[in-house]
Amino acid sequence: MPQMTQRDQAVLIWPVLVFAARMQRVLTYGELEGFTGIAARGQHTSLGLIHAYCEHKRCPPLNSIVVSADTRLPGDGFPQKMTPSAILVEQARVFAFGWSDEKKPRSEDFETLQSAPV
Repeated sequence: MPQMTQRDQAVLIWPVLVFAARMQRVLTYGELEGFTGIAARGQHTSLGLIHAYCEHKRCPPLNSIVVSADTRLPGDGFPQKMTPSAILVEQARVFAFGWSDEKKPRSEDFETLQSAPV
């Protein structure tokens, strides 16, 4: 069985994050693992691709709603160094954004993007 690429993982993670955003809910890395089967330690590159895609499409950073269970903030690898209050503002923007109006990305949509670890 072929192994899933980071791009394929980003495609799998995307609708989970969109659903969580519509519910105005942050997810821990562990919860995301439970929903997708992608190990929490292996999510950083795929979340970085989602971040880059959002920047490219001028959307709020959808990956900002994935947080550490301990700190309730994105991990140290989050592409932007922000204060906790700035992250909360970004999360509010994610919750308010009209994700259903956006086309769900496909694996090839992530090909040309540079990912930053998250």
